[in-house]
Amino acid sequence: MAMNHARIAAEALRFRLGTLSEPSGNGNPAVDTSEAGEILAACGDPGVDSALRMLGDTWRAAGLEPTTIDRPWTAGDTARLRTVGGVKLFDTLDQLVTGVSRCRIPR
Repeated sequence: MAMNHARIAAEALRFRLGTLSEPSGNGNPAVDTSEAGEILAACGDPGVDSALRMLGDTWRAAGLEPTTIDRPWTAGDTARLRTVGGVKLFDTLDQLVTGVSRCRIPR
């Protein structure tokens, strides 16, 4: 089963960054999570790769359908992830957040 790692990373970042930042004045999120997900999926950073694996393991441990991990996460999905993943889940998501800075390719 093929997974779209860029979309998985984008969904994870959308969730995590939603807990950190206010939307910009124009109603858009302060961070383009789709672009950030693409950066993370393309960079090959071992910390990012490990975080995505941990996220997948937590998703499965929460009893969530593996084929939906790269789709928008519901409130129920995130509640189950938090319950199963606890603090380690947030550390994993933070690894993705910091990975964006490590992996950003100069334009």
